[in-house]
Amino acid sequence: MVCRPHSDAKDVVVTGEFDSWSQTIHLNRTSTGFETTVKIPWGRKVAYKYIVDGRWTTTDSQPTELDPMGNINNVYTAPARP
Repeated sequence: MVCRPHSDAKDVVVTGEFDSWSQTIHLNRTSTGFETTVKIPWGRKVAYKYIVDGRWTTTDSQPTELDPMGNINNVYTAPARP
């Protein structure tokens, strides 16, 4: 999964099921914004969110779903193993 949100922020974190919502993956600033790569196991669907300058948010450019507690999260489904 490649993450590229929010080009005008000071700090962006991506967190979700892949890191147990531990808020440890800070994105790197590039000339086009922020980005990082997160390894997701083949065929697995994961929920995630961004923390942009301390504020939890989703991105409109990716699918979203409600979790069992009613929170909206982005979701990503990794492709099946080739």
